[in-house]
Amino acid sequence: MDFIKLNSNAVVINSEGKILLVRLKKGNFAGALCIPGGGVQPGELSHEAARREVLEETGIDVKNKFVPFGFCELMSDKINQHKIVMLLHTQAEGVPKETDEGSAGWYDYEEAEPDLLAFAKEAIRIWKNKEVHFKLVADEVDVRNISDLV
Repeated sequence: MDFIKLNSNAVVINSEGKILLVRLKKGNFAGALCIPGGGVQPGELSHEAARREVLEETGIDVKNKFVPFGFCELMSDKINQHKIVMLLHTQAEGVPKETDEGSAGWYDYEEAEPDLLAFAKEAIRIWKNKEVHFKLVADEVDVRNISDLV
């Protein structure tokens, strides 16, 4: 691993208490559900990155404030990644759409849990429990599509 990447991901909840999730289409985690988010670009703050990523990945244009609630550390030699992820929360409404990244939708946690990436499960868990940090290292990072590594 040559560098550490900074990401910003969001737990977005609607008025029915459902969570906005993306079923990823490509990459190491294809097929899994995840909270929306991605890399923070130079000159961009974490809440700006979260807003942009939610819009790009789900089509939902969040009008409410993003509130930071924690962070996580992800490190896997298998996929050559080391990330620090800022975690934010907001509320939003709207009809999610399918994008190049994946197919977005509003889910009850219990319905989504079997397909959630470990990262998304932990992010939702610490948000619910008012905790601030978790880490996933090596095999705890649940790579779903190992063929992309070959």
